[in-house]
Amino acid sequence: MKHWIKIVFFCGALSLIAALTLVKEPATTSYYENRSLAVFPPFGMQEVLEGEYFPQVEAWIGDHLAGRDQLLKLNTRKELALHDPVISDTVVTEDVLLPYHGTVLNHYNEENMTQELDMLQELNEYCSRKGIGFLYVGIPEQSNAFRDRYPSWLNDSSYRDDSLRTDFMTGLPERGIDHLEMAQYLSADYEKFYSKTDHHYNLYGAYETYLRIMEYVNAHYRTAPVTEGLEITPVESSFLGSRNRKLFGLFQSDDRLYTYTLADPVPFERYDNGNPVEATVFAADRQNMYNYYMGGDVAETVIHTNRPELPDVLVVGDSFTNALETILYTSFDEMRSLDFRHYTEKSIYDYLEEYQPDVILYVRDDLSYIVTDGNGGLGLQ
Repeated sequence: MKHWIKIVFFCGALSLIAALTLVKEPATTSYYENRSLAVFPPFGMQEVLEGEYFPQVEAWIGDHLAGRDQLLKLNTRKELALHDPVISDTVVTEDVLLPYHGTVLNHYNEENMTQELDMLQELNEYCSRKGIGFLYVGIPEQSNAFRDRYPSWLNDSSYRDDSLRTDFMTGLPERGIDHLEMAQYLSADYEKFYSKTDHHYNLYGAYETYLRIMEYVNAHYRTAPVTEGLEITPVESSFLGSRNRKLFGLFQSDDRLYTYTLADPVPFERYDNGNPVEATVFAADRQNMYNYYMGGDVAETVIHTNRPELPDVLVVGDSFTNALETILYTSFDEMRSLDFRHYTEKSIYDYLEEYQPDVILYVRDDLSYIVTDGNGGLGLQ
């Protein structure tokens, strides 16, 4: 009799979970895992016969199972309590979270590097003909900044191979491209300039990058004012960094977001994707995530400060430009920002023909130097 009770209870529990999975509102993305979830596949006899249909159904069930997040969170809590070194593809150290690279990187894709350098050379030559200053800004990604924090038992070549970065930075001047490698400046104090639980630099790192950029711009392109002595302060809300988000925010850290105040505020108007939005560079409703800066990734942002005596700047890049943009606009009449992962209206050349800025800043983290799509493609594909 007891066996029957167990069987009925077990089958009932499975039926309840299945029913809840089918009736709950299907999500398209996972907030904590920061990825798209599987879509239920349309039925097709050919897919069934080729063995492709049911694995897709299984993937959908795995992504949408009722109570999935709660179970994953419980498992993460257990693994943290047991001090597992790698949880959800995240290397957990005493005070820093880093990505786990499951395969050994012996060398980079040379074809991709050549493609990127050739594309940049062509763009640089176009800018030279148009009288536009072009500056490539390379920034260490957080895991490269803290590479010495990886445990010694992880394969060194997965985490310490510098050939991609050094070869790429050598290739830029060989093609006549002005470049600023921020590693030489940020390495002075990675603890100050980088997040411990997110893959970006923090506002201190962004401000240091801004100062170095403006130093270069004023020396080589156009004269523009520099906002110095910025008063940077921590945001009161707790910070859920991108790496800690994968751990459901359960990793205990004193990591913070930062904001600033200007001694002399610069009034401005802001437009996102052609529409007027609130004139702010900090999203008050997102004070616990990196997209607090500029409200996150936007295809096109335009800020007018209405000071025509100053030059105009175009910033191209992904989320590493966000914190930088919160300060950069103070030095220019107009700041435009493009993220080609989302911006599809024009190629970089069509955009430049229409707006013709005085300076272009092409901002990339060193894990993205030879990525050829999105901002690595500049809308040219």
